[in-house]
Amino acid sequence: MSSLILRLAKEQKDMNNQINDGINNDVEINKIAKNKINDNDTSGIAAPIIWQDNDFNWFTVIDGIETFIGRGKNVPYPIEENDYWTLPDGKTFIFKNGKIDRITPQTHTARLKECLEGLYKKFEESYLYSDPLGFVHKFNSPKDIEIAGFIAAGLAFGNVRQILKILNKIDSILNHKFYDFTVNFTTDEGFKVFKGLYYRFIKEKDFIALFYVLSEIIKEHGSIEDFFLEGYDPVSLNLKDAITSFSERALNLVDYSNVYGSNSGDAKIQYFFTSPKDNSPCKRLNLYLRWMIRNSDNLDFGIWQNISPSQLIIPVDTHIARLSRYIGLTAHKNPSFKMAMEITENLKKLDHFDPVKYDFAITRLGILELCPKKKDKEKCEKCSIFNVCNLT
Repeated sequence: MSSLILRLAKEQKDMNNQINDGINNDVEINKIAKNKINDNDTSGIAAPIIWQDNDFNWFTVIDGIETFIGRGKNVPYPIEENDYWTLPDGKTFIFKNGKIDRITPQTHTARLKECLEGLYKKFEESYLYSDPLGFVHKFNSPKDIEIAGFIAAGLAFGNVRQILKILNKIDSILNHKFYDFTVNFTTDEGFKVFKGLYYRFIKEKDFIALFYVLSEIIKEHGSIEDFFLEGYDPVSLNLKDAITSFSERALNLVDYSNVYGSNSGDAKIQYFFTSPKDNSPCKRLNLYLRWMIRNSDNLDFGIWQNISPSQLIIPVDTHIARLSRYIGLTAHKNPSFKMAMEITENLKKLDHFDPVKYDFAITRLGILELCPKKKDKEKCEKCSIFNVCNLT
């Protein structure tokens, strides 16, 4: 028995040395390690090395890789055979046969949670280059961010490269001063600076009308946020009614006759102020609200602090619609406000307080063409949502 104890002690010491080599010396590590030896079984079982940092995060080594297994009281210790626990990100661990291993969750919801949390961690701010949100990150002032964000979200349709091209063109015209330009805007000035400007079906008069509305909002209410809050109910489950109120009030703020003249039938200003009343998914307004309200990562700005992220609604574009069908978040076939609501409610089962946090990550799979539109065995097996996808 003594030789067995010496051998296990040496193995434990070697493992400690390996772990210490990979840990930052500035972090004081509280190591907890012991060997379980059954007096009736001379083979003995070596318990895993587990250690804890100063933030009460627990780690172990799984398949030779340093692995986060939980925080503080969420990890049972001493660990008993067949103990298992699930982290907030959906990862589940089990202690069996003397070691800790990851196990695949049994329910679709649990697997989906783990999958989307993995995507959320992967597609962080380094991917902003592939999104109109990256343009808004060029600004530092909350006043500029609020207005530049509305313009960027309003034009967020079509190819990302083309979206960024028109946004940069507008930025050049405004000399990077979105707030100053908007608060001092006049339609006469608009006809001069936006002459010949267009993006797909949005023409120069539509740009003039848009800045005309935003200018009135800023002059009368101080900010887009304050204007939005006039139709906001903090006890509502979501922002459906607030969006309806916002769009209706915004469209009625100004007289468009000096912009469109007798050709009001060609006006596209309403395209920037869509409404759930028409069963529109309101993708661009929901996108804008996500940017302004969420504040739990380095993607969105969170400069609107009076609205809960739990009330946000997923911005439904073609990518979200398609991928949400693949992973069982919606049964609807076409983008609509009903689809947006269904997807959002299903995402709340994964994160009730921040359901739309997965939006940016999911859309990367479509925008970056990482998820095939049709079943393709070779491509599908490499896709990040393969294990939860209904297409396969």
